[in-house]
Amino acid sequence: MCSAISLGTNFAGFAGFDRSVETIQHAFDLGIRYFDTSVMYQSGAAQAILGAALAGRMEPYFLATKVGFFKSARHFRSVEALQVQFQECLRLLRRDSVDLLQVHEADWDNWWADRSEVRPGGLLDLQGDYDFANAPVMQFLREAKARGLCRRIGITGNNARHLGRLVRELNGLDSVLVAYNYMPINVTAREFVIPEAVARGVAVIVAGLFTFVFSLPKGWRTEGTYFGKHADQQLAELHTLQQACGIPMVELALRFVAADERISSLLLGACHPAEVAENLAAYARGPLPADVHAAVEGIARGF
Repeated sequence: MCSAISLGTNFAGFAGFDRSVETIQHAFDLGIRYFDTSVMYQSGAAQAILGAALAGRMEPYFLATKVGFFKSARHFRSVEALQVQFQECLRLLRRDSVDLLQVHEADWDNWWADRSEVRPGGLLDLQGDYDFANAPVMQFLREAKARGLCRRIGITGNNARHLGRLVRELNGLDSVLVAYNYMPINVTAREFVIPEAVARGVAVIVAGLFTFVFSLPKGWRTEGTYFGKHADQQLAELHTLQQACGIPMVELALRFVAADERISSLLLGACHPAEVAENLAAYARGPLPADVHAAVEGIARGF
């Protein structure tokens, strides 16, 4: 069993319901026991896929899901709306409870202040005055845990600085999932998230290792969050390094990040069974050669 590698179900290159079920089942057969999903992945279908794939499995496994992505701003601030959404999650997952219940994009301002409209990607003010402890989403999480609907609670997000503040402000968290901020061209999670989490005994889950190692989509070019001003140069240097060392790009990124022993789990996506096997094989090869790791580190620091 590989507890350090978990399987995400965003299915960015969605290959259909049946192939996705097959991918999850293959991951289970290969020893993966941590599965992560969300109400938003494939418009909710990912939860149905996961429920179908794991139905009847007798061996223990760890299942995490997320709430969020409402169309109405008021629902981010409604315990009732969160309860209704979560009950639908459980129905699709074919479960009475989950192991980890998370806030999706907890770094969004909509969770922490009353707003008249949804601001996708609108981040909380790093110096703003919020009543974090009494926010409806925190009331919902505490209630769900008290009722046995989840064993642990956590937050997720894509912006290390903002997640770092939340880890400091929110009591009772069991985990923080940070995406896109620990990869070969951005390691800001090491500065803003991981130290805060480790100090508080909060597990760290890292996702989005591969998303930007091949190209930088224009729509994601948010300087100071995912990328720095030298991102194009960093990526060019990474590709030059990859060609020189001969290690496949996905493996290069995976082994670089996996060297950080403070990370509880690497959340990796896959759309086909072969991709799961490739990721596990890459992880099993262990740390990169010291010179290669140092070279990737040098590129990452260019952020």
